[in-house]
Amino acid sequence: MLFKENHKIDLFTCILFFFFVLYIFNIFIIHQNFDKLISVKILLLNYDGGFIRRGLLGEFITKISLFFDLSLKNVFFLLHIINYSIFFLLNYLFFKRFKKNYIFYFFVFSPIYLTFTLGDVSSPYAEFLIQRESYLITFFLFFCYLIVQSNKRMTTYFIGLIGIIIMSFLYELTIFTYPFFFTAYYYFLKRNNFKINLFETVFAFFICILIIFLHIGQYGNNDLLLVIENLNNNFNLNYSENDFMYSWINRGITQQVNDIFVNVEFRYILRYFFYAHPVFLIFYIIAKNYNDKNTVYLTCISILSFLLIFAIAIDWARFLHILYCFVLFLSLLQIKNKNIFLMIAKNDFLSKFNKVTLNLLVFFYCTMWTLKHTYWQNHLSYGIFKILKKNLLYLY
Repeated sequence: MLFKENHKIDLFTCILFFFFVLYIFNIFIIHQNFDKLISVKILLLNYDGGFIRRGLLGEFITKISLFFDLSLKNVFFLLHIINYSIFFLLNYLFFKRFKKNYIFYFFVFSPIYLTFTLGDVSSPYAEFLIQRESYLITFFLFFCYLIVQSNKRMTTYFIGLIGIIIMSFLYELTIFTYPFFFTAYYYFLKRNNFKINLFETVFAFFICILIIFLHIGQYGNNDLLLVIENLNNNFNLNYSENDFMYSWINRGITQQVNDIFVNVEFRYILRYFFYAHPVFLIFYIIAKNYNDKNTVYLTCISILSFLLIFAIAIDWARFLHILYCFVLFLSLLQIKNKNIFLMIAKNDFLSKFNKVTLNLLVFFYCTMWTLKHTYWQNHLSYGIFKILKKNLLYLY
């Protein structure tokens, strides 16, 4: 018995490591095919021609490349390896405290969490892995883990505030996630019996409003041709303005909203309400199992405010992925009971079913589907097995 206990397979760690290997392998494939990727061009936009939204990552990559005389793709590769190594380590540290059963795996290995970023069907490669939101998701997970581990008020406050400032210039849609950060910090205050500080609140609110107005006021106020010229001269590239025309990087929000509402149909909205069922379910768990109703209300406000993002761009699947990550982290942050998933399994309805059957259902649920890119695409056809097949084909 002792031998079996000491050598018991940790299923959670094994699955997490499996996804980590898949992520790293796909980043390596992206590195090998760096010059063929469409997304790379937009990721290299920087501040050479003035302020441009999402320019911070490109600024960092290009300046590091020039300073250390490294190729763009090597810096790019290294940054993503570091980001995902931190991300998976945090996944392990953040989730390991919970006792695990099929309900835990239903949420933590949902197709709109880890599988989603591997399933980009609009490219031969998993280009969702290198999108800017991956840094935002990693940072919010880090912030939640910091809240669990720390009771140092000023450290937590300034790390959170500095982090969202950086993320806002890395990926301007971070603006829509501000309420999640405020809710997480509110929970931190309640957890440690700290009083709400008016100066902290006003200062953070002022900074966030300033960032919002900066982004709104500066759309298009830059010399994109100068950015392209410097990229070509500094890195021996051959980019043209046409390589950047497909992006809405320099278009104002009003123009984007008008374009979206011309084409959107009500059935797309209903479809995504259905796809968002993991968000509703995990929120229901927090609402039922946490006594502080203010935190529940703030979480609800965070979700509703994030829905505005669906009105400004077509890639709804990515937005649902971001939303689910934030709701998952924020919800489980607030649950202290490590047996919560075991308790849910004792529900009168669920206890009627055979555990083997429930485990199989969760396995098929998590492996047989994921979401594609835009709201009009056929969605439920690209599960983990197709992703594995696609990865195997890279080897031939």
